[in-house]
Amino acid sequence: MTKNAITLLASGNSLGAYIPAIHLREYLARQHVRAEVQVLETLYREETRSKINGYKKAFHDNFSVALTGHRMAKDISPNLDDSAVRRLHAHWRQTGCATFIAFTGFWLPILEAYKEVAGFPVHIEWIHMDACDTPSYKVYKSSYQAYRNVQFYNPGLGSPGYLIASPDAEHASFEERNDRFLIHGGGWGIGTYRDKIERLRRGGCRLDIIAYDESEVQEDDGETRYFMVDPEWSPWIKDAGGAHTYPPMLELVRRQGTVERRRLPDYASYLELVRLSRAVISKPGGATLNDSLVYATPLLLLEPFGNHEESNADFWKQCGFGISFDAWEEDGFPAAPLQACHERLRKQRMTACHYGREFDTAPKERYV
Repeated sequence: MTKNAITLLASGNSLGAYIPAIHLREYLARQHVRAEVQVLETLYREETRSKINGYKKAFHDNFSVALTGHRMAKDISPNLDDSAVRRLHAHWRQTGCATFIAFTGFWLPILEAYKEVAGFPVHIEWIHMDACDTPSYKVYKSSYQAYRNVQFYNPGLGSPGYLIASPDAEHASFEERNDRFLIHGGGWGIGTYRDKIERLRRGGCRLDIIAYDESEVQEDDGETRYFMVDPEWSPWIKDAGGAHTYPPMLELVRRQGTVERRRLPDYASYLELVRLSRAVISKPGGATLNDSLVYATPLLLLEPFGNHEESNADFWKQCGFGISFDAWEEDGFPAAPLQACHERLRKQRMTACHYGREFDTAPKERYV
């Protein structure tokens, strides 16, 4: 890392604040821009980090518990391991890290402390991939606005301003797509997606389901496919090369009660499911909106997780990129409105700016 390198600040607590950072690192690498991803949870005290999987399961099992937890977001400073933060600050000073792109507001106390000890100008940008503030930004509302804020989905503009995509991302025409639907509950597998599966099957919809764990995988019916993040993977553990990676994805098949696992070749194999789906059925998280735009894949919108996802749903519907799942079901699962959403997304995809293109100039020119 040098002063011309970029530090991307992610969180493994939410894949919506993790996957876009990995996408951006890969895109910048193609542009010969050095970038390093740091994950917030590596700075937590061990006792805090060890509880995260328990929270994830509780939120997955009960959506009302998830909504309550969402409303209780607070400053993360008491959870930080002070020695780990000091080591990271020392690494940043030694390597001259001066440009930071953060995907969650919870990095704010760490960055503000670094500014005090860096000894050189520091540039910080906050990425907002939701149509209004998420809890991580609400907690620090009096502070984060002093920096550059990049709004992907500003309701005042009426259309998305930015997207982040993997380097080889391309969309498919509606005619090229499989007659299948991808359904998931975001990175934590939360929301009401599981309640819709049987109704979709009865309506003749062929499904690719992102399962939270193997218990959700039913006996193979020759039509429904199941996929899952490898449970052995952790977003805050680096690979052998010292880098944070895309989550390894598995395809699961249950036959005679036994679940067989097959590892997909790479994360791009999962993204191909998004690209070739008629629609994604999900709660409207910010990264799900980004996938919808990148691949021109319509969203069938499930119940939102918090005020920010409610704003996301309103924005996507106003843009004509998504439809309420319940309304679509009541109409008999028609294809025509999905094709209309796809065409609008395809046109918008041509005009939205890839956020990574802002770094075609040297980061030092961005200091304010």
